[in-house]
Amino acid sequence: MKTRSALLLVGSCSLLVLVPLLAANQTPTPATSPAPVKISGKTLMAFEEMKWVPMPGLDGALQVPLWGDSTKAAHRILYKWPAGTKAPLHSHSNGDRGIIVSGMLSLAVEGAPAKKLPPGSYFSLAAGVQHITSVEGEAPCVFYIEREGSFDAVMVK
Repeated sequence: MKTRSALLLVGSCSLLVLVPLLAANQTPTPATSPAPVKISGKTLMAFEEMKWVPMPGLDGALQVPLWGDSTKAAHRILYKWPAGTKAPLHSHSNGDRGIIVSGMLSLAVEGAPAKKLPPGSYFSLAAGVQHITSVEGEAPCVFYIEREGSFDAVMVK
């Protein structure tokens, strides 16, 4: 009987040690970031030299692609939206990081009151975050975006 009790005790203790170890192996590891894209060559572009082209789907809005293809993959781009421009509630399939260059951008994120972002302001929105974007004041707004993948706008009904 003593041998059986000892085996049960040893078995129970082994389980106490093994269960946390097994659970630790089941914990998902954070996704690794892709290797950064190596910068090659040189690009020097004065603001006046930039080739502004219409932004599809938003009247009066212009864009300057800086790096990557916005229709296919991660990219960096400058936008210039006229005063009064408003993009209704929407989200994107890929996350954005941005900096306001000039003018006043306003973001109302996930039902919160709109936050005015003057030049020099930074924002970051993960994929799927619902927001309303608008340009406040009388001046157009120029802002830089670094996007994790291709551009889309998923409108919220």
